[in-house]
Amino acid sequence: MVTLKDISRDVGLSITQVSRALGGHTDVNAATRERVQLAATRLGYRPNAIARSLKTGRSGIVAMIVAGSRDPDSNAHLFEIVMGLSAEISALGLQFVLHVGQPGADVVKLHTELYRSGGIDGFVIIGPSPADQRIKCLTDLGAPFIVHGRDPEQPHPFVDIDNFDVGRTMADHLLSRGHRRIAFLNGPLSEFFAIQRQRGVDAAFAAHGLSVDPALMRSITMIEPQGRSAARDLLELDNPPTAIIAGNTMIARGVYHAAADAGVSIPGDLSVLAHDDGLELFPAAGFEPPLGGTSAHLSAAWISLSADLKQIIAASKTPMHNRILDLTFDKGSATQSILVDRSMRVGP
Repeated sequence: MVTLKDISRDVGLSITQVSRALGGHTDVNAATRERVQLAATRLGYRPNAIARSLKTGRSGIVAMIVAGSRDPDSNAHLFEIVMGLSAEISALGLQFVLHVGQPGADVVKLHTELYRSGGIDGFVIIGPSPADQRIKCLTDLGAPFIVHGRDPEQPHPFVDIDNFDVGRTMADHLLSRGHRRIAFLNGPLSEFFAIQRQRGVDAAFAAHGLSVDPALMRSITMIEPQGRSAARDLLELDNPPTAIIAGNTMIARGVYHAAADAGVSIPGDLSVLAHDDGLELFPAAGFEPPLGGTSAHLSAAWISLSADLKQIIAASKTPMHNRILDLTFDKGSATQSILVDRSMRVGP
């Protein structure tokens, strides 16, 4: 095992200087800190977690708690989240732990028990809902945490995107190209991001002097089989949609399969847009024709979330870190314009 003494010998500095350089202390100049860090990396130095815990009173462990699922598609999505999040947290010198409860487990109770056990420095919460009890629980406990997403009903540190703009941007693009029968395969409306996306779609229709058709608005689990099933039902309607907005690329993959099953051409008969989270197993570039829509890759969220959580853990008082990440739009090749009957109004 490489020790501070080995690094000290390599760079010609005292063990105390090496320790303070690796600890980021400001009394060590930047050039020296960089030289020591390079030597530590080259020699393969790894801090002793037990010694660090005894010295700082912190474990260096960050946890995320989820209820278990027996759905392989949902677990595949969770796996992508865990892989990306764990890599970024580990890069900052912390350890990431995923705690999986039984299906239907009381995750609020699990957060309380795990924090009171004394082994966890901070938590990551994903998929918040309005008045989320996990956020209230950790706030009441005084536990460091950060949320991927937002709960508008209580203040908390978060990293998010403008989900209202996700819905508004894609709906506006399709409306501007003449579509009126637009379906939206959204996420669960128990979560704030999905609520905001629906509001964005509604706002785009209102800006065009139109209203949405509630029969074309669907709230589903955001996985491929659910997207395929919902799209199949929509395409079997007497008056099917001319365009579908998918909440993510997993849903979009299901839409593409349903269209192929029904002999529906994309974009000839059906235009498709989706929000792209940058999922490795469902890349937008892997669709034919190429899929367009809004984009904000989760990898950027994990970088910001990990850095902010480390600062929150280190602070004596929890700072309110709030970040809204950039959103981009690419029209792709899976949409086309259609003729518009200007007298047409969609809705009840």
